[in-house]
Amino acid sequence: MMSRVRPVLVLFLALLFAACAHASGTLFGLRNPGDGGRQVVIVDPVTGVVTPVSASISPPLPSASGVNALDAGGHRFFFIATPSSETDSRLFTVDTQTGALLSSPTIAGSAAAPFQSLDYDAGEAALYGLRNPGDAGRQVVRIDVATAAVTPVSVSIAPPNAAPSGVSALDAPGNRFFFVGTPSPDPNQHIYTVNTATGAIISSPVVSAGVGVLGMVYDEAESKLFIWQNPGDGGRQIALLDPATGAVTPVSASIAPPLGSSSGVLALDAAGNRIFFAGVPAAETDSRLYTVDTNTGAVISNPTVVGSAIQFFSGLEFAPPAPPPVITVVIDIKPGSFPNSVNVGSSGVIPVAIMTTPSFDATTVDASTVRFGPGNAVEAHGRGHLEDVDGDGHLDMVLHFRTDASAIPCGATSATLTGQTTGGQAITGTDSVRTICR
Repeated sequence: MMSRVRPVLVLFLALLFAACAHASGTLFGLRNPGDGGRQVVIVDPVTGVVTPVSASISPPLPSASGVNALDAGGHRFFFIATPSSETDSRLFTVDTQTGALLSSPTIAGSAAAPFQSLDYDAGEAALYGLRNPGDAGRQVVRIDVATAAVTPVSVSIAPPNAAPSGVSALDAPGNRFFFVGTPSPDPNQHIYTVNTATGAIISSPVVSAGVGVLGMVYDEAESKLFIWQNPGDGGRQIALLDPATGAVTPVSASIAPPLGSSSGVLALDAAGNRIFFAGVPAAETDSRLYTVDTNTGAVISNPTVVGSAIQFFSGLEFAPPAPPPVITVVIDIKPGSFPNSVNVGSSGVIPVAIMTTPSFDATTVDASTVRFGPGNAVEAHGRGHLEDVDGDGHLDMVLHFRTDASAIPCGATSATLTGQTTGGQAITGTDSVRTICR
């Protein structure tokens, strides 16, 4: 028995360690490390401890605050900055795993058409930017990560149109790009929504009076546009902004007024219901990293980032935890028979066994999560049962699926099962079938 338990225990502990190590995601920052360059770092939101990812890049390297974006799945951090000996800006791409500078192409003409924000669409693998196209208006564009070639999405919007740096957000599934701007001679901020597929302005209402928007992030899962604002007392406040009406609904109270900060230096952990931002309380010199609960508005933590008066932040990005890898398990369709013949017109059930092996304990499978075949059939009896199918002395899990619900097509040569363990680990397994079609 110990020969099976030991490897299974080792696998469980390894998976548990990996899950704990990545459970809370990673908060990346872009900062001046003290020499005028730009450096990608990891920031612990609980302690404020900073861990360098990259070296200092091209010091001195001025950049506007909040002009950065993250490709979490591709492990790439993007930012725009202008080397001191050049006039046009460059698009810098840093590998967040190794810290390597992957590329830094020049954005031709950006001295006259400077950028004010960046947002990354993982679904389209597209980098969007907001820029002044040269007439003081605001224009949404796409930027080629490899070449820095710019493709306009919208026309120039309401020139002259003043906008704070880094204040934009992207609703990727909805093809919407949000930003705030103040069109002259109107003294009020407007919230602009641009269709990223057509470039059309969907809406541009005035933001509620008295609000100074300094940053925004979009929660795709909850369809909420969060803003970071000065509510009028010099503090910083998290609120919800309705892009269709401009109405603002406070989430938090005003935090630590007066609280100095650079626009656009904030990030969202959507799954964890957390917004992060950096700010400097009036009586202090170093920044604090504030974490706000987006459900309750409570300040969860606000540790001091030691040394940040000199090594100041110009951007934040949050990478959610990566899902654990799917475990491939051994399954046996119609245990005890071969070939595994399936009459696709039958009204009966198909037994499928998930096998215990030296690296997987089938007794840990949550039968309620298991699905089988192209039809994603559920277990016909609502539960599985344990049985030593192959006579090796170890319990396997046997489940039954209705043939019609499994939807295995005539001519199929294999069928796949998916599910999870009771600990939430995803599993998948495939076995051969021979279909009988009549």
